Amino acid sequence: MSKMVQYEFDPANPPKLTDAQKAEIEALALKPDSEIDYSDIPPLDENFWRNAVRNPYLQRESGLKKKTG
Repeated sequence: MSKMVQYEFDPANPPKLTDAQKAEIEALALKPDSEIDYSDIPPLDENFWRNAVRNPYLQRESGLKKKTG
């Protein structure tokens, strides 16, 4: 018996958020950065960024959009 579970995710059609999920996201968005506990996350030093690679699947916009009006 396999304990592996697989899900298919379509980024063009993501599942709807529940009311509880929406409330949690809103509460987190309102929380100031000073109240976020980062103690369990190691700091990222120059070594980390030296080995970082841009996401090859991310499509960048070809130019900046200028606001009009």
